[in-house]
Amino acid sequence: MSRFRALPCTLLALILSTGLSQAADPLAPVTRTGNPTEKRLSALASRYFHGYYAFAPGWATTSGLHQYDSLLTDLSRPAIDREIERTRRVLDETRKIDASKLSDSARVDYDLFARGVEGHLFDLTEIRGWENDPSTYNYGHTIFALIARNYAPPEQRLRMVTARLRQVPRLLASGKENVKNPPEMFARFGAEDLGGTIEFLDKEVPPAFSSVKDPALWKSYEEAKAAAVAATRQYIDWIQKDLMPTAHGSYVLGEERYRKKLHYDEMVDLSLDSLLEVGGQELKRLEARYAETAKKIDPNATQEELLQRMRADHPTKAELIPYTKGLLEEIRSYCISSRFIDVPSEVRCEVRPTPSFAAERSFASLDAPGPYEKMASEAYYNISLPNAAWDSARVEQHLQGYSRWMLPSTSIHEAYPGHYVHFLYAKRAPSLVRQNLYCGSFAEGWALYCEEQLIDHGFHKDDPRAEFGMLRWSLVRACRFQVGIRVHTKGMPMEDAIALFMTHAHMERGNAEREAYRAAFDPTYLVYTLGSLQIRKLRDDVAKAEGDQFDLARFHARILSQGALPVVLLRRIMLHDSGPTL
Repeated sequence: MSRFRALPCTLLALILSTGLSQAADPLAPVTRTGNPTEKRLSALASRYFHGYYAFAPGWATTSGLHQYDSLLTDLSRPAIDREIERTRRVLDETRKIDASKLSDSARVDYDLFARGVEGHLFDLTEIRGWENDPSTYNYGHTIFALIARNYAPPEQRLRMVTARLRQVPRLLASGKENVKNPPEMFARFGAEDLGGTIEFLDKEVPPAFSSVKDPALWKSYEEAKAAAVAATRQYIDWIQKDLMPTAHGSYVLGEERYRKKLHYDEMVDLSLDSLLEVGGQELKRLEARYAETAKKIDPNATQEELLQRMRADHPTKAELIPYTKGLLEEIRSYCISSRFIDVPSEVRCEVRPTPSFAAERSFASLDAPGPYEKMASEAYYNISLPNAAWDSARVEQHLQGYSRWMLPSTSIHEAYPGHYVHFLYAKRAPSLVRQNLYCGSFAEGWALYCEEQLIDHGFHKDDPRAEFGMLRWSLVRACRFQVGIRVHTKGMPMEDAIALFMTHAHMERGNAEREAYRAAFDPTYLVYTLGSLQIRKLRDDVAKAEGDQFDLARFHARILSQGALPVVLLRRIMLHDSGPTL
C-alpha cells in the first residue's frame, strides 16, 4: 500500500483567473435563489477557491483545468505567511455571514465551507507540514499531473513539465529554509521518496512524451531536468547529513490537535474514548465473523492454513489484468441487476498496470480525472504488476496480494460500486462548495462500506472465500482505527501498534510494520472504518424513517450525488436532524 497522507476535506477544484465569464470559469459564484446572503456566501467561496489554487497550482492541474500548469507552488516563508493571512481574512468574512438567513441547502454549504477554511488554516498553523516534513517539498506529483492524462498535445504538456522543473531549485531552497527538527521517520522517508522522483524523471517522463520529435523541446527539458535533479540530490544530501542527525521531532499530534483534526476534516466531535469503544466493538464483530467464515470454508483448517491457501490462489502475472477486467464486468452487472446501485454511465473504468514510477508504492488504486477535466475523461483502475527484474520468489510474494479471494473486495473498493461509481455520481454535486470540498471519511467510508455490503447483498453468496478475503482487509481497517487514535493520543509505542496488526489482522510482521508506520504520516487513517460505520447507521435510520418506501439503490445514489459530504451533513439533508452519526 502507498504511504500517502489522506486528503480530508481537501479542496479538489481548479483555479482560473478572475474576470472570466461564468461559462469559462467553473469557480464563478452561482446561487439558486436571489437571497443576498446566499450570494454573499457564493462570492466568498468563489474568491477563496481561486486564491487557494493560486497558492497550490499542482492541485489545479490535478483537478482538470490548466491555467496554472506552468507554475510550481511557492512555499517560501513569505508566501506561506500570505496564505495564512488570506485564509484568516476569508474565515473572518465567513463568520460575519448570518447563517440564519440561508436556506437549508445553503446552510449545509455554509457549514461545509466554514469547516474547510478552518481546516486549511489549522493545517498551515498547527500541523505545519511545511516546517516538520521535508517531503512537503517533493514536486513529483505536480509533474505526474502533467503526464497522467492526454488533456493537451504532448508538446504543450512537455513545455509545462519543463517550466515546473525550472522552479524546483527555488522550491527546495524554501524547504531548507523552513524545515526544522522533523521526526526522524519523516526525514528518512522524505529522502527516499525524493530519490524516487529523480528516477521518475529519468525513466518515466521521456516515454510519456515519446511522440514529441522536436529536439529543441527535448533540449529544454534535459537542461531543466539536470538543474532540478542536481538541486534534488543536494536536498537529499542535506536531509541525510544535516537534518537527520538532529531530527528529534515528534510525529504524535496529541489529544488536542487530534480532536481538532477530526473536527475540521470529518466533522466528528465524539470523544476519543467513545470512538475507541465504537471501534473496538466493530473489531470484535469482524473478528467473530472472520472466524465463522473460516469454518464455512473448511471446519477442519486453522485460520493460518486458510491464509496460506488464499495467498496461493491467484492469477499469474499474464492473467492478472484480463482476470480483473472480467471481474469488474461481473461486479458492475451485479450492482445493477441486484438494485444495489445504478451505474450512471456506460463508460467503463479501464484496468491497466500501475505506471511504473508509482508501482513500488502502490498495490491497487483508482486514477480518475479531476472534477473539471473535459479533454481526458478516462478513469483507470491501476493494478501493480511484478517488476520484470524480480526473481520468482518475489514475484510470487507480490501476486499473493491479488488472491482470487481478495481481489473482489479490492475491486469493489476501487471501482464498482466504490470510488469509480462515486466519481460518476459526484459530478452531480449541486453547489460550488460541494464540488470543491471533500471529506475523507465519506469517500473512503463509502468504498469500505461497499466491500461488506455488496457481499451481504448476495454477491458471490455461494463462495465464502470472497467473504473471507473481504473480512481480511476489513480487519486491517478496524486496526487502523485503534492504532491511529492510540498512537497519537494514548502513548501507544510503535512496537505495540505493530503487534496489534499482527494479532487482530493476522498480518506478517513486514506488512504490520508498514501499516503501523503509516499512522505517523496519516494520523486519521481511521476514516475508512469511521465512515463505513456512519454510512451504515445513516442507511438504517433512513430505512426506518421511510419504511416500505425505502429503496437501497436510490439511497446510495442520493448520498453519492452530494459530492463527499461529512455524514453529519447528509443526516441533515436526508433526515432533517443532526443526530449522532455513530
